[in-house]
Amino acid sequence: MKTTVSVLAILFATSVAAQADTTAHTHPAPTSPVSASIEFDVTKNTADKYVGKTTLGFELEGTGPAFGGIELKAIDGTISIGDWNIGTAIAGATVSLGKQGDLFPSAGLEVVGSTTLANPTVNESVIATAGGLSVMAGFDSLSTDVTDLDNVQASYDFEVGIIDMGAAVDYNTDTKEKSYGVSSSLDLTTDMSIGGTATYAANKLGYEVNANAGVISMFANGDEDNKLQHIGAGVKGSLNGLDLYAEASYDTDAEDLTPAIGASFKF
Repeated sequence: MKTTVSVLAILFATSVAAQADTTAHTHPAPTSPVSASIEFDVTKNTADKYVGKTTLGFELEGTGPAFGGIELKAIDGTISIGDWNIGTAIAGATVSLGKQGDLFPSAGLEVVGSTTLANPTVNESVIATAGGLSVMAGFDSLSTDVTDLDNVQASYDFEVGIIDMGAAVDYNTDTKEKSYGVSSSLDLTTDMSIGGTATYAANKLGYEVNANAGVISMFANGDEDNKLQHIGAGVKGSLNGLDLYAEASYDTDAEDLTPAIGASFKF
């Protein structure tokens, strides 16, 4: 335990120190349609053991009026297909098909956080976007039945003065349940921002607020029954092209700390 805490402290300190010259050391985003990455993360499992996870990633992406991409992952030796999409631009809008995430707002840091927010499950989908408006039709499994619609979502991004806002709704076609989500973000300076996310689903309201100052991020979350469930903080930095992060979340009820550290390299 003492060794683990020491490693956490060292990596945390290294990440902060790396910020002194982040611009000089941050490696540029890949310009090639092909990119690869190596990631190693350490988290605490339910048995209070600190376990490592190695992820090797390979991405192929093409852009233009027509576009597409695919992600292959090898996690601890097991190879799988991650996100993928294929689409095109039509009269100022885009339409895409694939396993490509969803439209619902989310929060959290690299690993911790976002535990009190609703998160509707989405597998493959069709997403159409025009300006700030997006709509999605999600399928249970395209390989099983392309007519089996699982849920639909709509989202709209807009501004209220200097505040960036987003609103989304999810409708599950099986359970007939609706979920709602809103998010906001305000840039105080080029390096400082505050924001918040709230969701309402299954008759429960959840929230998470966050603040960012350079490489340091903090959050707090809860719901209508337990106003303050978790508080957390993290730091992200880059050291000679190696991306590092260290973060932790504290459960105010269980009085338990959940840390996570990681390093990654893209080439």
